[in-house]
Amino acid sequence: MKIFFILLFFTAFNGALLGQRSSYNHCTGAVFAPIEDSFSLSFLGEKKNNQIWLVLLAKKTGVLSLELICNGAALHPYKGVIYLSDESYCAPDLRETSKIDSLTFEIKQRKEYKSIPMERNQYATICLETEGGVKDAVFFNSAFKATKISEEEQILDFTYTDLLPVYSIILRDGQNNNPVSGRIILQGAPEINGSYFASQLSINLKQPIKKGSIKIEAPGYFPIEYKEHRIPLGATYIDTIYLNGFKAGELTKLEQVYFIAGLPEIMEESYAQLNRLRDLLLLNPQINIEIHGHVNLDENSAKKAQKLSKQRAYMVKEYLVENGVSPKRLYPVGFGYSKPVYAQPKDENEKEANRRVEILIKDN
Repeated sequence: MKIFFILLFFTAFNGALLGQRSSYNHCTGAVFAPIEDSFSLSFLGEKKNNQIWLVLLAKKTGVLSLELICNGAALHPYKGVIYLSDESYCAPDLRETSKIDSLTFEIKQRKEYKSIPMERNQYATICLETEGGVKDAVFFNSAFKATKISEEEQILDFTYTDLLPVYSIILRDGQNNNPVSGRIILQGAPEINGSYFASQLSINLKQPIKKGSIKIEAPGYFPIEYKEHRIPLGATYIDTIYLNGFKAGELTKLEQVYFIAGLPEIMEESYAQLNRLRDLLLLNPQINIEIHGHVNLDENSAKKAQKLSKQRAYMVKEYLVENGVSPKRLYPVGFGYSKPVYAQPKDENEKEANRRVEILIKDN
């Protein structure tokens, strides 16, 4: 028998949640989900902290309605908490500086609805908890109604004078060149530091930036991060960033996925990208993927290169399986260096382009 619940939240956490664990039963591995969608996630059956974490982002000021349906063999105690903050509560470097409000709820044995007011660009970070060892599935029905229809979603112009140079970021879909609205996080100088939601952002610059950073997150796209990014000082300077979406039947490169040189071990800075792939698969159970591993031609013999590329593809699969994705949906393939981006790489950048992981999305 189905038991209906609405908006479950839990307040007790411990230091383990603040570590680098990437599974979505930990805060730092929270699923980044669309604010208007229906999907399901399952408890992973941990003996302690058996939780589900997910994050929703409001593009406009409005009201979030969230329904949860738990389909379990028996009634278990469920609790939960929702955090409303300017940044995701699960971002370790932002947790102490973000303005955070929280709402705590107890489970009731009846169908409930909760209306949660949210501000534009605000995050709702949700944690659900049940008994240790339970692997029940939770079905989420999320809806959002904007209350300020006139709010501009795409273009943010924060320039305040024509006397200073203008720096702009434009987000585009890598397949069709259409505008994409996403979260833009900038660091590097006081005049640009901040978090914005836009498809086009313009800001005045007072000085060139030698080692800035840009992080881009948009639902339905893989995240992108640029470290030590240089922004020169000129009358105008534009960074057009193309995001890779999830297109069935097309190869998509996994940006920012790195391995230890000559080894199949995944480096920690790859987790954000792999978690977005995990989110895609968890929220779209009809999708299966091939994972294509490629190495550069200078990595030993053809036989060793083939083995290494297959091992790297397999490690990506293992990471996804450990984070709740069924292994039956994942097919690792190694290509060695048989399909290089650059047949004769001239520098380290071209060699790095050859060392890549791609996915082929199958809509089965």
